[in-house]
Amino acid sequence: MIVSNMNYTVKDLSRFAGVSVRTLHYYDEKGLLKPASYDLNGYRRYGEEQLIKLQQIMFYKELGFSLEEIGQIISQPDFDVMEALKSHRRLLEKKVQRTRELINTVDKTIQYLEGETGMDIKEYYQGFSDEQIEKYRTEARQRWGEETLRESEKRVLGMGKDKFDAVQAEGGAIFQSIAGNISKGHDNPEVQALIAKWRNWLENFHHYSEDAVLGLGQAYSQHPDFAAFFRKFHPDLPEFFTRAVTYYVEQNKRAG
Repeated sequence: MIVSNMNYTVKDLSRFAGVSVRTLHYYDEKGLLKPASYDLNGYRRYGEEQLIKLQQIMFYKELGFSLEEIGQIISQPDFDVMEALKSHRRLLEKKVQRTRELINTVDKTIQYLEGETGMDIKEYYQGFSDEQIEKYRTEARQRWGEETLRESEKRVLGMGKDKFDAVQAEGGAIFQSIAGNISKGHDNPEVQALIAKWRNWLENFHHYSEDAVLGLGQAYSQHPDFAAFFRKFHPDLPEFFTRAVTYYVEQNKRAG
């Protein structure tokens, strides 16, 4: 705000400081910022001291002080302009840091709403350690390939947490329904309709070929972690699920 000229009119100061002429007149009337001098025609003239003082007024206003409080502060005999400036700088640095954090939060929210959330995939493996998560991801790479893993995780991240929770709940309901129909046999039409529903549900994560669907169905009984998960629904569900999926894929291949 400070420039080389040391003799400013009220209009000059208004332009340099970004405050209105009316505001400067008001500050003069209240004794908050008196001009350095007045011309014979009554025009106000300001110098460097007034520029620095106006800067202090503006800083304290930014910090939420009233004009009355500001007047009391800057009129103190022991008021130290240099120390005040250093204090303002420290506060501004904190404000800049806070603003950066808020901008970062806003950017993440925008990405989230646009389906490009920067959330960590680990958020979707709640309850598992980092070691377990990496183990599952490594197994997925070995079974399906890196490209499939990336696509699946991209789809999951693109859902956002609320939708992901809803999709997981839908899957749980499908598994529960299949478990509730075990007594009907794996080739029962109702069971096969549920397998078809499960097959469609998988599209939330990746587009699987028939062979990939068969491999996943087999993994449900062969992989110990999968098997343990499905036994929570019914002790016989892992093996039953594998038989039902195998039958489903065979029927689709014959029909195709």
